[in-house]
Amino acid sequence: QAHDAARSGPPLRPPLSLVFSRELFFLGGGARGAGRRSEDAQKHAAAPGGARQAQAASGARPAVMGNGSCGCQYPAGETEADPNTKVNEWCRDPAAAAVSADPSSRTLSREQDDATAATAGVFAPQLAPAGGAQEGQEGVDDSVINIEVLEQAYSETLADKQLSARTVQERTHKILTEAKKEWEQENQVIQRSTRATAWQKELDQTRKLMREDTGGLTRTQGNRYGPDATLPPFERGRHVPVLGLINPMSGAMAGMDILSVCKHQAYYQDRIFNIIDVIKGQRRGGMLDVFRQELNKAKEEARALGTRPRLISGGGDGTGSFALFIVFLSLKADPDRSEDGLGDSGNGFIWTDEEMSESFPALAQMPLGSANDFANILGWGQKYPGNASGVPNAKRATMMLARWFEAVIDPASKVVNFDLWGILPPQGQETCDFKLGELTGVRGRCPNKYVDGKRQVHLKEAGKPVPLFVCLYFSAGFGAYMTARFQINRHKTPITNRAEYVRQALRIVGESTPPQLQLRLNGVAIDCEGAPYFPPRRDRGNRGRGYREVGFYNINWQAHALHGADRAALSKRCCGCGSSSSRRPVTFNDGQLDMFRWKLMSFLKNPGTRMQTDKKKDMMLRYDGERGKGIFFQWDGEARFAFSPSGQPFHIFIRKVCNIPVVIGPYHSRRLTGEVDNGERVRFEFCGDSLEERERVKTRILQGVRGELDQELNASREEILSARFNYGGAVETPI
Repeated sequence: QAHDAARSGPPLRPPLSLVFSRELFFLGGGARGAGRRSEDAQKHAAAPGGARQAQAASGARPAVMGNGSCGCQYPAGETEADPNTKVNEWCRDPAAAAVSADPSSRTLSREQDDATAATAGVFAPQLAPAGGAQEGQEGVDDSVINIEVLEQAYSETLADKQLSARTVQERTHKILTEAKKEWEQENQVIQRSTRATAWQKELDQTRKLMREDTGGLTRTQGNRYGPDATLPPFERGRHVPVLGLINPMSGAMAGMDILSVCKHQAYYQDRIFNIIDVIKGQRRGGMLDVFRQELNKAKEEARALGTRPRLISGGGDGTGSFALFIVFLSLKADPDRSEDGLGDSGNGFIWTDEEMSESFPALAQMPLGSANDFANILGWGQKYPGNASGVPNAKRATMMLARWFEAVIDPASKVVNFDLWGILPPQGQETCDFKLGELTGVRGRCPNKYVDGKRQVHLKEAGKPVPLFVCLYFSAGFGAYMTARFQINRHKTPITNRAEYVRQALRIVGESTPPQLQLRLNGVAIDCEGAPYFPPRRDRGNRGRGYREVGFYNINWQAHALHGADRAALSKRCCGCGSSSSRRPVTFNDGQLDMFRWKLMSFLKNPGTRMQTDKKKDMMLRYDGERGKGIFFQWDGEARFAFSPSGQPFHIFIRKVCNIPVVIGPYHSRRLTGEVDNGERVRFEFCGDSLEERERVKTRILQGVRGELDQELNASREEILSARFNYGGAVETPI
């Protein structure tokens, strides 16, 4: 029939479709193909030799097969059926059973069968979905494949009697291969469309939840900004596009009230995010996807205005680096989700280096923590917008909140460069050589529990965040130990938190040193730019036991108390003799660390809380202590305990990793920061003296957002115990 149709004109059902559907439904299966096989099996069951015919029609194959002259297979022990009377009933092409017995057509039908048999492997595994069509999914329909050009070529091939069987086979194979390719492309389009539709539904549901007051964010009279609080209307084309990542638990839950206000006002309800929901919603269609979409929209809106978008980071001092982490997380490429816009631009991120440079959001820090050093130095205040020391006044609080937001979206607000530092493996190493634990214990004046008659440090597995970015300051020693103890005794209001810092500091001074720590800074040595820095005069045998703390400032403000300025002679420090401008304050965009070291006598020698600093490009801390000893360090107000499981010396290396843009607020003090315009173009960039060093930074950041640093740095229970520390992970401590 196929031969006659090819000679006489277009068949009612094109031969290619017959071959194609046979390969798809008789050799691969889907639910529809399985159904057709089942029907054929029932039809043949009543015919002579029905059992064997039913087995053939159902798709089953005997264990041992022979080959017929037509290229078909038949059971061993049987002879090929007489080609002059009927076609072998085990023929792989069911359509061939209807071929005419006329000798003129029989030769061509065998050639056709040779060709189609040779192409059986082309379609069988690939065309039909594995396991058949699932309920609720669209099945594959052979009628959808309408490739007129290929079918015409196939018909012409069969009609040409001058062609040899091999030529027919080769041409048919080529035609069917092209048909397979076309089908796969169409199927991929359908699958992408289906996935995109499902993804969009998830995004719509997430956006709906984002606008609702869920998880206790209910707009009631209890909101300190009142039930009718509003923010300044956002005017597209005039105001700078802004997004927000706000911690609802910060600022005595002022963050929760601010989120509630945003949820009920246009523009802000789609751009101001609960930072906890974003970090938890990393599934496909979750809150992180919504944040990414809004960030991309803000990028294009800002580009049309010739500027960059802005990002509100609402929380304590550690929230700034955490907000940066989320931005990098949202921009991380994911090859498995290229169709969702997460394809790699060539640098591991979905934005190119040029897009990162021009459109990386400028950070504006909202003061919702206890110290709020970051927000204060950038000029965004020391207390959350609308904070009242006396009787709360909702109207006044709303006005102050509106002014704060107005300053953020105002294009006149200045954007400048800011140095971002990072903790990296030492040069020549792929990973850091230390492990981290977190102090645990009971709330109170001293969290350490008695063991063998002495108060001893107890550790648990360290939680989030993992140390990577350093925005504000870094130190090891007294301040870090105090911060670790404060984290166990955190309170609900900034005032009580500051009092807790003082209480812990006084207790540390009056207590004996736990056996897990060396006396003060014994065992600590620091090199800067390859030269010895701490302890001073180390070549003369000086040790660190005389010092309480060592580290660096990136901003000129720590804990509402400590500042830094260039090292100077006693006359300049005490009487102000000479030019005051000769003592430069700590500057956050000069590309240098402001290293400091102090002991209790330093406050008398300075005099006061203005520490002497030394500008350096990098810092390498080395700790040398026996097994069972380590050191506390803190970065941006987060404290961890570092140690070597084997007791070998370990290193903490810090250098500049990025240049980021920040927004200067209306309360900026030039006296504290000096000139904030460093004369360079405002940009984002990965930093390093060579291409290799810049690539190391990208790699480290990508490792961080992929969660790989958690395993590298955070110690397990077994590692804590094997290093001879007390494990206290079962102790419950408040958030």
